[in-house]
Amino acid sequence: MLRYRVQPFSIEDAYLLSQLKYFINSAWQYEIFHSRIAGRLTSEQHRQLLSTFGDRGGLIPPLNLANSGEYSGLVQTALSDALSGLRLLGMDSPDTGSNVFVLAGSRTVSGKPILAIDPHMGHVNPCFSLLCELSSDEGLYVAGSYFPGLPGIIAGRNRHAAWGMVSIMADNQDLFWGRLDPGEGWVETATGRKPLSRRRETIKSKSGKTLELDAYDFEHGRLLNHKDGHGLFLRWPALDEPGGDLTLYGLAHCVDWPSFRASLAHFHNCPATVGYADVHGDIGMQVVGLIPRRQEDIGSLILNLAKPEHAWQGYVSYEELPSMRNPREGFYIYSNQFNETLLAGKSSLSNRWHPPTRAIRARELIEARPRHDLDSAQAIQDDKTDLFARRLLAYLLPHLQEASLLSDWDGDTRDLSKTRLLDAWMNRLLDRLLASRLKRGQRTLYVNLWPGWRWNLLEILQRHSDTWSLEHDYITRIIREAHAEAVEATVSPIRFWVEYPHTISKPGWLKKIMTGRYPYEGGGRETINAIRQNADFLTSSQLGNDSPSTGKPYTFGPAFKLLCDLDERGELRYMANTPANGVPFSWCLNKVLDRWRKGIRCRIFVAEGIDLALARREPY
Repeated sequence: MLRYRVQPFSIEDAYLLSQLKYFINSAWQYEIFHSRIAGRLTSEQHRQLLSTFGDRGGLIPPLNLANSGEYSGLVQTALSDALSGLRLLGMDSPDTGSNVFVLAGSRTVSGKPILAIDPHMGHVNPCFSLLCELSSDEGLYVAGSYFPGLPGIIAGRNRHAAWGMVSIMADNQDLFWGRLDPGEGWVETATGRKPLSRRRETIKSKSGKTLELDAYDFEHGRLLNHKDGHGLFLRWPALDEPGGDLTLYGLAHCVDWPSFRASLAHFHNCPATVGYADVHGDIGMQVVGLIPRRQEDIGSLILNLAKPEHAWQGYVSYEELPSMRNPREGFYIYSNQFNETLLAGKSSLSNRWHPPTRAIRARELIEARPRHDLDSAQAIQDDKTDLFARRLLAYLLPHLQEASLLSDWDGDTRDLSKTRLLDAWMNRLLDRLLASRLKRGQRTLYVNLWPGWRWNLLEILQRHSDTWSLEHDYITRIIREAHAEAVEATVSPIRFWVEYPHTISKPGWLKKIMTGRYPYEGGGRETINAIRQNADFLTSSQLGNDSPSTGKPYTFGPAFKLLCDLDERGELRYMANTPANGVPFSWCLNKVLDRWRKGIRCRIFVAEGIDLALARREPY
């Protein structure tokens, strides 16, 4: 009826699925955006708008600085080259996050480590993360989460160890521009003209029609776009190197810290940070994947093929990648933030990180108890407090003449009226700050592509008003005006929904009956239990359109939540947000979503046997 023809699954399909998952990140999109807006800001404004905030209070500039405090010469040249390339190509005008934390035995009731992970992905039906158990005659046993079609467990445990793999926010994709002639078959690089290969590609559709197109590449990139003798190329490690251990076979067999690290040495797929715990009491983390080595940290800009200083200089070696074992404080947290202890002074992985709000909140909850069990670790995973809201309000509220609904708010986003008001207030305030510098579309992209924008906005208002020609009286005025508009815009109650649209797009009536949803009940980009839409959940843009989310991008948030206790029972708790049985209809999905909203996990006890039929499961 849907005119699909199902074909047998092949090894090639598994490889391509893993590479597709590897490719889907926003590094190359951010490079276009970053290069565009850099030309509309002074260097000081650029630095303040796009600096990263570390989890220990440090401020990391978006590009390398010279000893004078200004951008280095190479950075300034790269900025100029990037803008030139966009102009020549006619492109000069117009998330995700995850959590993994590990507790050492000194922090747990059982005296053995606990690992918790909840990767954030787009919400769709069916879910791409399923609970799986694998066992074999050779003694393999592993249980955890995997993507259908991928032959490896990305988060789970065997009898000896547990691990959780999440994105490291790595900048491992670069866009290069340069001169080319597709007809004569060459592209100009820093070392001379290189052959440009041409292939005729045929893409078949389910209707039986075919589309033919010419694809071009050379040894260091694939052509994405070209105009008037200039082209834009993508360079990506997967085009240079094989994927490595896609099956994670070695990881499934690891028994201790040395074998864990050795198992990841040949993992060349999507860069990630892998949290670790074992029955011996060791905890830690390891960054994996191929990260380009650059002369300076300019990978977030569009680069010039003709400049040798822009070229990649191989990859960061595995031994140089950040690693941590048994931290002194007895726990490790990664929430896509710049971990200063782990990353400062190391080879650059990226300059686009999430703010440290989720990591700081997790630390606060961990340190609030002397020892944790799975119940308290589960409560941390489900927390919906926006910690940064407290810091924002401490600065904003004194500027108001009247009391605000937010005057006594502690950042609990389950209070939807207050959550919605702060969201609208911040969006309107940002719009006033950037209106004279960035176009409307660029302001929207800034909110979408820069996770820490609220931190940057507060930093500018508090410490850098002179750079933006903001007088104190003007700051007070725009804070009051933005608050008044936000109050007016949010006075009418609106019910927002978290939706799980089916991946089938047509016919519309079928998609509708396969789409499940539930009322939005709190959470956001900077809460541990993060639920959000681009640019934010409660307002459809930073300009303040508070209409329901019709036609908006789909929701992002935890795809699953997994907890592993490394004690003798080996309890594993798991919860996913769509059914694992493949039934796609909304009335079946809504039953699962009801359990998801209540935080009800299923449980597996590893100690009770490796046979799939014997492993005990029960609702929790």
